[in-house]
Amino acid sequence: MKKIILLVALFSVIVTLTSCGKAEEAAVSSYFHAMQINDKDTMASMAVEPKDIEWKAFKITSTSEPVEMDLELPKLEKKLEELNKTKMAQVDIALEKKGLLDDAEFEIGETSRRTKKSELEQKVADLKAEVEAEEQKVKNIQAETNKLSQQIKVEKTMIGMSAGIMENYEMYTGKTINIKTIVNVTLTNGEIKDYVFLLRKDIMSMEDKARPSRYVITKIETVEDFDKMQQQKEENVQTQSQEVTEETTEQ
Repeated sequence: MKKIILLVALFSVIVTLTSCGKAEEAAVSSYFHAMQINDKDTMASMAVEPKDIEWKAFKITSTSEPVEMDLELPKLEKKLEELNKTKMAQVDIALEKKGLLDDAEFEIGETSRRTKKSELEQKVADLKAEVEAEEQKVKNIQAETNKLSQQIKVEKTMIGMSAGIMENYEMYTGKTINIKTIVNVTLTNGEIKDYVFLLRKDIMSMEDKARPSRYVITKIETVEDFDKMQQQKEENVQTQSQEVTEETTEQ
């Protein structure tokens, strides 16, 4: 209970601090100060994946314009609901095929005629291939469901960190604001590096009344590593697009 009270108090303090001036820059500065005194709890409350940078000086050199978008959580939950329905329908198809296969295999055992048996064996072989294909579709949908469930879990974690909401998400409407900040950092060894800080704030409203919220740091990377990650993402998207195009062409 004491821990919960402390976390709520900490959340309130951070919201107050980041409400003055440029909130995103205040959040970054607060994170650097937490690193300076090795305050792991504050770092964990402010960043999704906390990183401890050994620094002796820092300067925020640029901040992008805020990018505002509708809250993703309702869309993801609706998509998950539809996907679960699709999975159940596909399971029925797979079970139906499996039933036909069981019937054909039973019929083989009851048949003594060679010609009929040969026909049934071919039917069984075809049905086995169909069953395998339909069951693979179920597995593919389940993989998508697992991935989507993880995305929903991440979204809820983000909302909790930013707006302090841990339940009854459906009672709120909201929007998400994303910002990219570049920080020039002088490390304790004298090396100078530029870091990317990605920040996010979820503004949650109930009956048109917005709750207090704050910026949460979703990513901390050197500019070099961040650019490599972005390039890799773009290459993956291109590869997936090419695979889909090839599949469509083949069909």
